[in-house]
Amino acid sequence: MSVKSAETLNIETEIDNVKNVASSFSENITDDQAFNILLLQYYCYKETELKDIWYDVNNCITDASNDGGLDFVYFDEEESKVIIGQNKYSEGISVQDCVSELFKIATTIDDFNRGHSGKYNSKVKELFQNALDRLTDETEGNIEIVFSSLSHFNIENVINKVKEIESKVSQISILTPKEINNIIQKIKSSFNVVNEDVLEIDRAKNWLTYETEKQKGLFINVSSKSITRLYNKYNNKGLFNLNIRRYIRNKNVDEGINESLNKNRDEFWFLNNGLTIACTDFMTDGNTVKLYDFSIVNGGQTTTLIGTYKGNNDKEFYVPCKIVASKEKMAPEQSRRFFNRIAEATNSQKPIQPKDLKSNAPEMINLQRLLKRNDIGLEIKRGEELPKNIKYKIKNDEFAQLIYSFVNQKPGTARSNKRSLFANNKQYKQIFWKNYEIPEKTKFIIDLIELNHRFELLSKKYKREGNDIFNSEEANVFRNSKFVLFGLFGVIYRILNNDVKIPDLREDPYLIIDDDFIYDSFISNYKKDDINEKLDLLIRFLIEILTDEYESQYKDGKVTSVSNFFKTDKKYLEEIVRVVVSKLNRDFYKKELMDYGEILLRKNLR
Repeated sequence: MSVKSAETLNIETEIDNVKNVASSFSENITDDQAFNILLLQYYCYKETELKDIWYDVNNCITDASNDGGLDFVYFDEEESKVIIGQNKYSEGISVQDCVSELFKIATTIDDFNRGHSGKYNSKVKELFQNALDRLTDETEGNIEIVFSSLSHFNIENVINKVKEIESKVSQISILTPKEINNIIQKIKSSFNVVNEDVLEIDRAKNWLTYETEKQKGLFINVSSKSITRLYNKYNNKGLFNLNIRRYIRNKNVDEGINESLNKNRDEFWFLNNGLTIACTDFMTDGNTVKLYDFSIVNGGQTTTLIGTYKGNNDKEFYVPCKIVASKEKMAPEQSRRFFNRIAEATNSQKPIQPKDLKSNAPEMINLQRLLKRNDIGLEIKRGEELPKNIKYKIKNDEFAQLIYSFVNQKPGTARSNKRSLFANNKQYKQIFWKNYEIPEKTKFIIDLIELNHRFELLSKKYKREGNDIFNSEEANVFRNSKFVLFGLFGVIYRILNNDVKIPDLREDPYLIIDDDFIYDSFISNYKKDDINEKLDLLIRFLIEILTDEYESQYKDGKVTSVSNFFKTDKKYLEEIVRVVVSKLNRDFYKKELMDYGEILLRKNLR
């Protein structure tokens, strides 16, 4: 009887936790199913509370007959990336088994790219095609394959055998129990660091120091042999506590580092960004530096590739290394925040996004201050702490999406290319250069944020109640329709407030883009206590119309998925708006609209 590794035992405990959560939802699942959910929970959603995302996670599962090797499909909105996973809850997976599964997945990708998806099960066809259709022209082909198992095998042996697949996708990630456990532990945020150890440097007292009142730093050239020793000793014991995605294969980075290890060790110092280590304290002594309570917060990829290098390691070389410590004695929670600050500031794995470049713009700061005065927290920097005791919270990119859908009537762009809302100067100005300090505009954006808050509460309700709310096709449409719905809310807002006439809009839907939008309060003017009920009915009303139109276009071969149906602003204006407006022109629908849409009336028309 083989002895299971500590990593495997930990994963089995997590599997039991997943099954317990499933039981709380009156579902009985297998270990294999729980493993799929576990990987989605920690790798994709990065959440510790599975109950909070249960319905979202389960909607990503595609594991069944004719799944083409896809156990789950997840769309990463932040990175505009499709993540597809194959998970084997088995300790008996060989290198060749892994290779075979990766080639099977590659065939599936090729089939979908050629439009040959007929042989796959309905969930794969729906989710994978939908995810592919969400990719924009600039992110086309941004697909990550994740293979996970309980087996211990040489990852490099797999990668060497699937070179031809690498050209078809952006990333291949292989997760063995060690990697899976690192990910879980990171998300759980236990403050687990290395207690103490010593680094060897290139020569005695060759360091650069810097101090402030509260912090101190040291810049050294650390020996490659020290790095290898630390990796072998602590790689799963706190060394990467804040940088646990050590082996997310990046062809360009990996090949560059390995090239240096093989041929250009003398040049490594010049070609590599080096490491950043956070610690509670350090001591220098000749040609060594002693670290206390430390973790590598940046440079995990470099450390892992040096630590696992199997070639000739005789020739020592040096790597630039920055060490940062606090001069203040801190409680564990304070230490955790300190480490996180250093990690966030230095971690190059998280690419800078267009919205990050706008975080210190005057209009962004002013908008944050304006909303704060109205008890709304606007996140303009990723990970920043917002005030407690506020009514609503919203990120600046979601705010941009709401405005661009409701006001500018471009929900296709808002949904599929939110990066452009910050990268494209014209679009950015249309959203954020609006002088929201004007009272009517202030009232409008507060109400829009409240509308979004109520919409999200209803979304959670729909997920909980499932088929009691929508049939399967309607549910699929709803999951993908948020910004189209907010666009249509904007259409109804204009119609009910007499900003535009239905006959004119039927004739030319582009009129709604050229209109001079009138900002003012709306939902806050509604004094009855049935706002959520009204919004619920309005959503169902619109989803029924959208589903009928989508099914018609899908049957006629005009669209390939719901995402394809909602993808462009042109289709939204010329087909979706026209269909909805035509419905609203009929007396029966007009009566319903006047009832449900009352929450969108401005105060001057009440």
